[in-house]
Amino acid sequence: MKTKFYVLTLTFVLIGCSKLNPIEKSLIAKPDEHWVYYNSNSSHFTHFKFNKDKLSHRYESNSNGEFQKYLAKNDTVEIPLKWSVTKDSIFSWGDFKYDVVSYTDNCIVLNYLIKTKPFSGYIFLVKQKDNEITIGPGAIEHKRSKHPEKYNLSK
Repeated sequence: MKTKFYVLTLTFVLIGCSKLNPIEKSLIAKPDEHWVYYNSNSSHFTHFKFNKDKLSHRYESNSNGEFQKYLAKNDTVEIPLKWSVTKDSIFSWGDFKYDVVSYTDNCIVLNYLIKTKPFSGYIFLVKQKDNEITIGPGAIEHKRSKHPEKYNLSK
C-alpha cells in the first residue's frame, strides 16, 4: 500500500512540475504562427518562435517572402535561446529577465530596466501568421505624422 502511495505521489509531482503556466502556454504558437518582436526604443522588428522545449528561434522572411530561420552574417543560424516564465510573471529569455506587464494569446507586453532615461523600456510581442506581411513600427509613426488632426494634438 505504501509503495502505491509513493508511486502516485511521485507521479503527481513529476506531472505538476512539467506543466506550463498560462503565460508559457500563450508563448507557444501554432506551427504556422510566430511572434513579432517590437522594442519601444527601436524602429526595427524581428520574428521569434517559442517552442515547447523552452527554446526560442529567430526567423525572417527571405527574398521570396518565405518564412525561414534567421541567417546572420556568413549565413549562420543564430543559437536558440532558452526561455521560461516564473509564477510571478518574470520572463527569462537568454541572459535577460523581463517583467510581464500584460498578456493575451495574441499580445505580450514586457518591461525591462535600462541605465539611462527613461530608465525602462518595453517589448511588444504580437502573434502573427507566417504568411502575413509584417507592418513595422515606423508605419504607425508615419500614420500619426501624416494625420495629426485625428489625434487632436493642437488642443
